[in-house]
Parts: sequence; C-alpha cells; structure tokens
Amino acid sequence: MVWVHRALALLLLAVAGCGVRDRAAPWRAIFVDKEHVCFSMDKKDVLSRYNISSTQDGIYKEFAVKEHVSFSYPDSCINLTLTPGYTYGVSYTLNNKNYRYVFFVDNQWHVKRTL
Repeated sequence: MVWVHRALALLLLAVAGCGVRDRAAPWRAIFVDKEHVCFSMDKKDVLSRYNISSTQDGIYKEFAVKEHVSFSYPDSCINLTLTPGYTYGVSYTLNNKNYRYVFFVDNQWHVKRTL
C-alpha cells in the first residue's frame, strides 16, 4: 500500500512541478483574424515578449518573435497573415505574466482553440 502512495505522490509531483516557476504557463486567448494578431486590446496591459510558431509540412517556422519590448494597445496588435489549415502555438508575456495559447485556423478562417 505504501508503494501506491509513493507512486501517486510522484505522479502529482510530475504533473504539478516542484514550485511555482515549474508549472506551465496558463492559457490565455488572443484575438486572431486574417491579417492581425492581438495579444490585448486593453491600453493598460503591457506586452513584453511574444513568439508565434507552427510546424507546417514537417518544418518548424517562427512567424513572429519579439523580446524585451514594451507594447500597449494598439501596438500589442501585430500585422500577420497566417496560413489556414495549420495549428499555431503562441507564448507571450503580458503584465509580467507568461501565457500560452494554441489555435487552429481552418480553410474557412475559423479560429479554434486546441489543447
């Protein structure tokens, strides 16, 4: 019975991480349309880093990367044309908090969150 408790404790530790910084960034949606990506439309928010990437036809591509910036709306929206039919991964820092978001753009330009 002790081994069950140890196995459960190890599983919980692996899933949760050891400390606050070990956990994966929380999900936070962004706005995506045919020509723009907006991380926030609130002028009080400050965007300091972002990365938008995708693997397309077996090739990893970074579509937009910025670090060490300080953007507020409207500069927290970027002009970016994404290719439909692919899944995109986003990581970004807003108000000194890291976030992530993964979405799929279908061929009719419907944007769907994925996990």
